Amino acid sequence: MEIRYNAIVLRKKEVGETDRIYTLYTETAGKVSVVAKGVRKSEAKLAGQLETLMQGLVIVVKGRGAGRIAGAVAENNFLALRSDGDILRSVLESVNMFDRLIEWDEPDADLFRLLFSYLVTVNEYAGQNKKDKMMLLTAAFLFQTFSLLGYAIETTRCALSGAKLTTGKKYFFSPSAGGVISAELAVSAENIFPVSENMIKLLRFFLTQKLESIAKIQVTREELHESVFVAKRFFEWIER
Repeated sequence: MEIRYNAIVLRKKEVGETDRIYTLYTETAGKVSVVAKGVRKSEAKLAGQLETLMQGLVIVVKGRGAGRIAGAVAENNFLALRSDGDILRSVLESVNMFDRLIEWDEPDADLFRLLFSYLVTVNEYAGQNKKDKMMLLTAAFLFQTFSLLGYAIETTRCALSGAKLTTGKKYFFSPSAGGVISAELAVSAENIFPVSENMIKLLRFFLTQKLESIAKIQVTREELHESVFVAKRFFEWIER
């Protein structure tokens, strides 16, 4: 049986002398593992269509065991983000985090669109050498991924008491509690760390706006680093 996937290449692994196993995130089948036979031979043309992070059509022949790639046509190579080593490493790190959170064979069109939107938007700003925008987009991408996977992130009320958050007070963030909590209740929560009021506002924006809109806002370097820090702490809690 032949299946045509709209897919993004998450990673690849060499097996045998000439083959590779590719992990794809597809629009209709979720995360799948497929084999490309002979793709590492010098005369093979398929490898150029299946670089990590590329998006396009992948044709898979399914039989017993893992499917076999019969053809592929790259539609988006995202060349701008590949031209800067620091940017590429940052994007690969965030996509690796995405990969580690996603279960096999569970399709989710919203997650696919989010990943594709992240790569498109990051590629646009990579071409303009705007690394601050890259950090902002990465944090937003991760928080939107967490949300789509069902992890609660409360940003308008205390996640423990339900009391509405107000300005001028000290707040903490607790992944296990499900978001922002008041200082008074911080002692009863696990894995907590302080968050600024601006970080709370950023979280609200991350969770309600599209990435292309988020990229247009202006934030300080401190806010950028805080947003990435909170996202990574949340990820570590999920993977614990």
